[in-house]
Amino acid sequence: MLFLHRHPVEGLRQLPRWTFTMLILYDQLIITWEERMKNLHSLMIVISCLSWSSTYAADNSTALLQIKSELLALRLEYEARIGELEKRLILAELQVQQATDIAGRAITISEDVATAPGSNSPSALSDFNPSIGVALVGGYHDFGSIGTYSLPGFQLGEASGPSNDGLALGETEINFNANADDKFFANLTVALGLEDGEVAIELEEAYIQSLALPRQLTVTAGRFFSSVGYLNSFHSHSDEFVDRPIAYEVFLGGQYLDDGFKLSWLAPTAFYLEVGGELLRGNHFPSAGAANGQGAWTLFSKIGGDMGISTSWQAGVSYLSTDVVGRVSNISSGEFYGDSDLFGFDFVIKWAPLGNPRQRNFKLQGEYFSRDEKGVFDGSEYRGDQVGWYLQGIYQFRTGWQFGYRYDQLKADNTGVTDTELDPMGRDLYRNSIVMEWLNSEFSRVRLQYSRDKSAFDEDLLSLEYIINIGAHGAHRF
Repeated sequence: MLFLHRHPVEGLRQLPRWTFTMLILYDQLIITWEERMKNLHSLMIVISCLSWSSTYAADNSTALLQIKSELLALRLEYEARIGELEKRLILAELQVQQATDIAGRAITISEDVATAPGSNSPSALSDFNPSIGVALVGGYHDFGSIGTYSLPGFQLGEASGPSNDGLALGETEINFNANADDKFFANLTVALGLEDGEVAIELEEAYIQSLALPRQLTVTAGRFFSSVGYLNSFHSHSDEFVDRPIAYEVFLGGQYLDDGFKLSWLAPTAFYLEVGGELLRGNHFPSAGAANGQGAWTLFSKIGGDMGISTSWQAGVSYLSTDVVGRVSNISSGEFYGDSDLFGFDFVIKWAPLGNPRQRNFKLQGEYFSRDEKGVFDGSEYRGDQVGWYLQGIYQFRTGWQFGYRYDQLKADNTGVTDTELDPMGRDLYRNSIVMEWLNSEFSRVRLQYSRDKSAFDEDLLSLEYIINIGAHGAHRF
């Protein structure tokens, strides 16, 4: 072997043939063994990689499960926090709703500011920026050959009767209201009109109202529309008809307002229940004279609720008692001294498919009044029993369009007043009215009304009227 190492070529030549064959076989075996070892080494590397990959995948799967668990825990924690926040939000909304309901039902507020439903309900307005709204009314009226407006058997207030004939601007209202602070809400309404060609300014409302009295009590002080009846507390431009029912003309002078205090209580019940009373000065029709500055008082109660999803209702009773000192009418100087007691009943039923009134809705409304008066009229003993009522229906048959019909009637049974304005002359006074209205939005409406009047006169009455609200617009009440 040493010879082969030193002289490889010569050594190979001197070797026998079989030895050379053996060397070749040995070399092939060595090469095959090395390749197999290399292959085995490569296989071991692959197995090691696969083993590491499996281990890594197992570890990665465990990590993913851990991450998913942590995410699930975070999700549950956040859902719990969100649930707690939702509970707190609902509680806060209920507290706001309760505080708003305590304040009463239905106060003029801005359309742009959230408000609770109902009457005399003050809105959450800015302390320093009052809500300002203006209502513009005008149109054309054809009242035929109407002379002095009078109704046999009844005294009427100075402003009673239809508005100006022909083209005319109606009454313009300007309203300001806001929360003075956390305890008081304030409201001011001024009406502008024309009398004998000159601008006349009337202070309609100027009152404050409590916001935070306990036990759901609300106190109102100042000048305000009385809560007697249903329509009386509404501003006239929100009515569905051009004029008020004739019962309102004779019993409340169209709309009864006075100076005084009102206390109301909203019951904490599942249905709507409100009771209250008013102590009034008694210096406005149907009162007069302001006897000792405390000439009138009222009691009222309202109840309401839902009948299924599509129908809701409200009913009310009211009582107005006045000490009349020298009440005169618009047509004579005859004066009435005595007591006047007015009882009223009202109801409203509203229907809208699934409670959504936007496209279709129907409203049925009616009021009944009965008045008992006794005293002295124009030097003679006088006793009066008078009743009046109306029933009306308004149907919105498509978005923005509605049609309505109203029937109203009066009857008087007076004694001791023959040949005076309080002599009913055996007449029943009534009127039929139909109206068609187009409401482009909550801020504008145009209506055409026809009436067959058999009360003060036998005439056909026609009115075309527009009402435009700018600025803050009063929320709709029930």
